Amino acid sequence: MVESVATTESRRGACVHCGDPLTGVHFCAGCGKIQPLAPGTDYFAFFGLPRKLVVNEPELEKAFYSLSREFHPDYFMSASAAERSASTERSSMLNDAHRTLRNPVARAQYLLSLEGYKEAEKKAPPDLLEEVFDLNMQIEEIKGARKMGDEEEISGAKRALEEAMQGLNERLAGIDRRLFTLAGEWDAVLDRGRIEEERRSTLDRISELLSHRSYIRNLAQDIREEL
Repeated sequence: MVESVATTESRRGACVHCGDPLTGVHFCAGCGKIQPLAPGTDYFAFFGLPRKLVVNEPELEKAFYSLSREFHPDYFMSASAAERSASTERSSMLNDAHRTLRNPVARAQYLLSLEGYKEAEKKAPPDLLEEVFDLNMQIEEIKGARKMGDEEEISGAKRALEEAMQGLNERLAGIDRRLFTLAGEWDAVLDRGRIEEERRSTLDRISELLSHRSYIRNLAQDIREEL
């Protein structure tokens, strides 16, 4: 398959319109025209950010609204078809990148995907296994009580599940605090020069925490449905 001139120039780091070397992320400094997305552009690179997990959120919001204006289709109504296409393409990626990077959990999940991690299997934290068994029993009990119309038993089971929900929410808050700490550790590893052993160890711990978080959120959702 023959590549388009635009794709070839993009890969060389040259403007697809005038051929000047590209120094900006989205526009050519020479002719000022918007560029098509280079193959493999990720959300961090799109915003001109390193692959770090601690993000200056006010600055991210400021960049988002600034780029939203710059990519707006109204500015490209009389432009070439290639520029209109690039505007649409970049606007779409801008929204996806912003939605992902502004959320600390989604940001960590996205980083893991860039680093070659598949979505982790949802696993219960080892110290939660006995509690999970009890909770599943309580859920089954409340289902049985509903079938029997036993309001007293339903009421008691609900109280127990509400207490369990509080405990799960506290666990989620604790996981989020640990994720924040690991985010700082990841950024420090990058600043030290991306030492492979440290890098992989930190990502492994982030992946495990996200797995536990997903499991607890699903369990909490099951309880909410019963309540």
